[in-house]
Amino acid sequence: MNHLIYICDDDSHIVRAISMKLRKAGFDVECFPDGFACWEKSQEQAPHMIITDLQMPRMNGLELCEKIRQLETTRLIPITLLTGKGFEFDHDEYMQTLKITNVMVKPFSPKKLLTQVQESLNLTNDVIG
Repeated sequence: MNHLIYICDDDSHIVRAISMKLRKAGFDVECFPDGFACWEKSQEQAPHMIITDLQMPRMNGLELCEKIRQLETTRLIPITLLTGKGFEFDHDEYMQTLKITNVMVKPFSPKKLLTQVQESLNLTNDVIG
């Protein structure tokens, strides 16, 4: 079974770049324009990982992370949070309280993101079994 990754970002260019890179690497990918749409789908089918933008309409990335961590079926999913350059927030606090796996600042290398995804999924497989 392939790993299912949800990409949640309102920037279609970023979604396209990330999804192409991950699909070429053999991952199954579903894309969402905002946190609310991703949250709804996560309740139906939990992904193996979520990559989400911080700033989005309807439900931002931090709100999505909070909701994901509240359910038993999704609480251990690795989450990578994407932030715009210059947008400041307390990474350490959110990484600790929301168990965010990684924070990447835009613009970022899709190759580096792929490496981070592979590392996160390997770590998760070790924890969950």
